[in-house]
Amino acid sequence: MRDVKALTLHLLQPAAHAVLVDAPSRSYFGGDPRLPPSVAWPIWNEKKLGFLARLSLAEISRVHSVSWLPNTGALLFFYDADAQPWGFDPKDRGCCAVLHVPDITSVNDSPESEIVKGAGLQHKNIAFCKVVTFPGWERDAIQLLNFTDGEFDRYLEVAGDPFHGMSRHQIAGYPAAVQADSMELECQLVSNGLYCGDGTGYADPRAEELNPGSSDWRLLFQIDSDDDLDIMWGDCGTIYFWIREQDARVGNFTNPWLIFQCA
Repeated sequence: MRDVKALTLHLLQPAAHAVLVDAPSRSYFGGDPRLPPSVAWPIWNEKKLGFLARLSLAEISRVHSVSWLPNTGALLFFYDADAQPWGFDPKDRGCCAVLHVPDITSVNDSPESEIVKGAGLQHKNIAFCKVVTFPGWERDAIQLLNFTDGEFDRYLEVAGDPFHGMSRHQIAGYPAAVQADSMELECQLVSNGLYCGDGTGYADPRAEELNPGSSDWRLLFQIDSDDDLDIMWGDCGTIYFWIREQDARVGNFTNPWLIFQCA
């Protein structure tokens, strides 16, 4: 059997793994987003979105400096956790929101809010660990290696090792796809008005023209199903916040796209 880790070493991408901790932190899941007075709570379909997480960019950069993310402030993540749109329909625009706000100085525990309780997301503090992520097996670079069955099984083990069996909440890097590992293309097509719930969007004449722009999309934040947070996305699923690199580099988070996948 070949050494699958050595074969893929040049393909690895670093990421920040968000883990739950009891220690004080400016980053956390659930609770109060601590919105600045001048910033309104995001609304979609005449309803407030559920607050998911607040991530301190300074805390992330101390562990892993993501070149296309600002180093200051915090990112707040919101989603319609009740309706749970999948993100394959252009009509899903607005079902998620990402706000770039000033960071906080206090690291006291954050109280629960009524909206977050409704979404079932508890307040839990976050710490970050730098990890390496491996491309999904569907990606061309992995397919070209022509793994044997034994090598493929070993590759899946090696790819999961950095997360030590914990829920894969992750900033940047490769996504841990539950279904099709082509989310960059899906984000590009759907955000430009093509429906991707079936093959029609991919077969649309505009798809070929739009395809090069798929390389602009970056995984901003991946939130896994997690018993410790009492969240289950469908059947052991995951939600993925995506952003264009050129937008993130200038601190523009007004046009994220969310993909929801489950088994």
